[in-house]
Amino acid sequence: MKVILFFTYGISLNDWKESGLLNREIQLYKQLHEKYNIEFTFLTYGDSQDLDIINLPFIKIFPIYKYLKKSKNKYINILKSTTIPFKISKELKEFDIFKTNQLLGSWVAIISKIIFKKPLMIRTGYDLISFSKRDNKNKLKQYLYYSLTKNALKYSDLYLVSSNVDKRYLSKIFFEYQNKIKLRPNWISISSSKNFKDRYDKKLISVGRLENQKNFSELIKIFSNTDFEIEIYGSGTKKSELIDNAKKYNTNLKIFEPVSNEILVNNLSNYKLYISSSNYEGNPKSVLEAMSMGCIVIAKKNKNMEEIIQNNKNGFLYETHDQLIDYVELIINNEKLWKEISKSAIDAVVENNSLSKLSDNEYKDYKNLMFSDKS
Repeated sequence: MKVILFFTYGISLNDWKESGLLNREIQLYKQLHEKYNIEFTFLTYGDSQDLDIINLPFIKIFPIYKYLKKSKNKYINILKSTTIPFKISKELKEFDIFKTNQLLGSWVAIISKIIFKKPLMIRTGYDLISFSKRDNKNKLKQYLYYSLTKNALKYSDLYLVSSNVDKRYLSKIFFEYQNKIKLRPNWISISSSKNFKDRYDKKLISVGRLENQKNFSELIKIFSNTDFEIEIYGSGTKKSELIDNAKKYNTNLKIFEPVSNEILVNNLSNYKLYISSSNYEGNPKSVLEAMSMGCIVIAKKNKNMEEIIQNNKNGFLYETHDQLIDYVELIINNEKLWKEISKSAIDAVVENNSLSKLSDNEYKDYKNLMFSDKS
């Protein structure tokens, strides 16, 4: 079986490498090859540099900008991307399944599907329509995301979402396509973790883009004038503002640049508590990875987090500033309670998010697509 993965628009294999995600992202495809002998091609938005990044016989790299001239104008590049299926038509004919890595850029896969009549699987990490509304994107962007989602549902054979919240929302507004929508949460690798006494007492960790959605400014205010230290791994436009706020509110804050996924996961095992202050989420990998490493997650209550965290069982959900502080103080020195919640957190992600389980589900999806395409 041959599968082509259409990368998220604008993302190259080198971007995966530079962001520290490369080894994590290819784990799924390694396992699918080892278990089921599937061969993959990655269609990336890189140049010839992408060809030298990985050397795996079952993954071929097809960097678009080796064959297309990249413009300095981003709108011209978007227009050029619609010609990709015609530029590589000979190669596209050889694949059994088309798959996207995210919704952005799915128009390339959709055009390819229309031309070559191959089964199309569209994967989404979060719902662009609801996120664009919450981010207060301009009306044009909101309309474009709505149209892209609708067309992705129309032309795909399978549309994967990472949360039941997204599944219910999309099934409601696109009722005619609800049978195409399937839940496939994010996967994580399970590693061994450290004991309670080997973890920091006064350091709390969080991971994410330094943007409004993650709501780190609230976290800084909550821990004003305390002896706890907030350590955040991430980059973004709000970094300077967050540093200024930490000084203003006398909050101990350290911000680390993104590191490789292997280093991040290893570092998570040094902390007792992981804090998620996000106003809204999809199916956050960093939260799942924190749980897998035995961290107790204390998350701001929202619909998506309620799917992951069962309050007082495998983590905690807070609604007020005082609640968050109370939960931290309850757990930080209570080894017995920490062990109970930590074990429940690990058990939950093993059951719902293990790489082994979700790679098997992915293969079943491939088989179903090929079977339905031939029927």
